[in-house]
Amino acid sequence: MKKPIYTRWWFWVLIVIIALGIIKVVDNGKQTTQTALHSASPMSAGSQEPSPEAAVTPSTAPEPSVSAENSATPSESPASASPAMNTPAATAQPSAAPSQPISADQVPLPKQEVLAYTRQLKGFPFIRDVGIGTDNIEIHFFNSFAEYKKANPSEKLTSSDYTNVFSSVDAVNAILMEESTRLFHQYPGMASIDITLPYQGKTYSVSLTKGSIEKFYNADLDSIKSEQQWRDQISGPFFTKDYRDQFAKRFVKVT
Repeated sequence: MKKPIYTRWWFWVLIVIIALGIIKVVDNGKQTTQTALHSASPMSAGSQEPSPEAAVTPSTAPEPSVSAENSATPSESPASASPAMNTPAATAQPSAAPSQPISADQVPLPKQEVLAYTRQLKGFPFIRDVGIGTDNIEIHFFNSFAEYKKANPSEKLTSSDYTNVFSSVDAVNAILMEESTRLFHQYPGMASIDITLPYQGKTYSVSLTKGSIEKFYNADLDSIKSEQQWRDQISGPFFTKDYRDQFAKRFVKVT
């Protein structure tokens, strides 16, 4: 009686060989399939596109730039620059009427603006110094042309220029009266003003309050808003020889 075939040793050897062959064929098939899929994928090395995370989207907002205005070095504004007292224009003349008055709320007085405005006053080249307090202004003229020239040796103004400005006592009274009035109108917050002006060995001075000036003109200086009003109410009727004499008798001290 023959033994069953599965009891033969070579049968099991054959089974093992066949199983190994089948496993090898299956593995080769998987590798071939993966290779084919990888080659067909759009993410392959030759045609790989950046992922959304890696892509750089250009910004729609323009990059900040420095404009010529911002990059330029700011220059000193006129309001912040102290006007030089020794560089007057010999031909400069004050306007017919004061410019738009400063607000009455502007106290203390704006020093740089006041200094700039005093350059419009009659006789400005010969003003020695201007003192500005909280609500008071003090103006001192040089004692003489010689004193002015000593303080300003490079200036070209002559003794004739000095004489033309201070040609008479009436010219001195005109400066004391008219220029103080202009300043009261220009700076409503100013309560008082003191001016000292030496002339031909005498010193002419005034110490005025706003109330005393308005009483003299019988006018409210703060209510004058235009040049026409200024001419009609102040300069036209009062800036005359007769009223200058009255002003001098009431306010001007001579020492």
